[in-house]
Amino acid sequence: MNIKHRNNNRCKFFKQGICAVLFILAINGCKKDNQIVKTPDAGSGSTIDFVLNDNFSLNVVYAGLQYAGLIDTLAKPGPYTFLASDNNAFLMEGVTQYGFYYFGSVGRVQNIMRYCILNGNISFKSLPLVQNKPFLTHGGGNVYVTKYLNGSDTIVTVNGLILSSIDNRASNGLIQVLPQVMNPEIYQKLVDHIHNDTTLTMFSAALQRCKLDVSLLSGSDEYTLLAPSNTAFYKSGQLGKDLGISTLDSILTADPVKLTAFLKYHIIKGRYFEGDLYRNMQADPTGIVMLDGGKVVIGGYPSGFHAITFLGSGNNGIPSQIPTPVFYDGTINYADIPCGNGVIHIINQVLIP
Repeated sequence: MNIKHRNNNRCKFFKQGICAVLFILAINGCKKDNQIVKTPDAGSGSTIDFVLNDNFSLNVVYAGLQYAGLIDTLAKPGPYTFLASDNNAFLMEGVTQYGFYYFGSVGRVQNIMRYCILNGNISFKSLPLVQNKPFLTHGGGNVYVTKYLNGSDTIVTVNGLILSSIDNRASNGLIQVLPQVMNPEIYQKLVDHIHNDTTLTMFSAALQRCKLDVSLLSGSDEYTLLAPSNTAFYKSGQLGKDLGISTLDSILTADPVKLTAFLKYHIIKGRYFEGDLYRNMQADPTGIVMLDGGKVVIGGYPSGFHAITFLGSGNNGIPSQIPTPVFYDGTINYADIPCGNGVIHIINQVLIP
């Protein structure tokens, strides 16, 4: 599918906001034509910012760069590699070309956009087969690129997301197109994110009770956390098992040995984004091995938006999922939260070994 070029008159209509109908039609057009970016001839002087603005399916990320005050960066000589989430990716978050005011603070949008800018011409087509290779971003954190074979196809992912379009040329670098918006890597250590995320207060307290926050999650070894939300802990008493973790007081007085075994059933050795977990599901449908030695069965739909599920052995066939907010909040994205030493997926139900 081809991304359509804007003509000058339509560009004026968009920028001036004269005709809402044309805006709706343009968004619909983006859904149909979002695979191959129209790029300039070599030496044309068309920088990354120009190419983004000149393609229908990328005008939301262009607007985000403007809102964040970063569009001029991509007009400089560089070279840069820009990871551009397409319009459909932002629509999943409820954001259109004119909706960044509602998406979050300028600071949050700046974090997201800086996380998508890398120095250098990084050709993903030219990379060897790699697994979550880190690349430093302008935001200070890393993105993680994987390249693997799937039958006769070569697949490239960034933070577990399969790229929609690869190595699109501009005069000052390359554009790689993503199907979803990435969470930026803010913290170097998993423990720092957990202690600063108010959604994970109960999980944080449980880790501290067992001292796993220091002994396990503060080091350089990589782990993936299936982290139950506060609500998941509150509702744990309704699962038909006497887990004794449904209140903060009960967590603070829990048997550390039993609590450690319970928590390790929520931890995977290594870095696994959603895409990596789905690949594991295909390779071993019986489940992925957790840190306690037990298995959690991965399910769901790879083509869905955070449609992955996790089924514990003692959960009576009722899987955990990635929670979605009751009311729209563009600042919330509970899956694929990268940290320097791992990944966090927040889940809506505790896993029972």
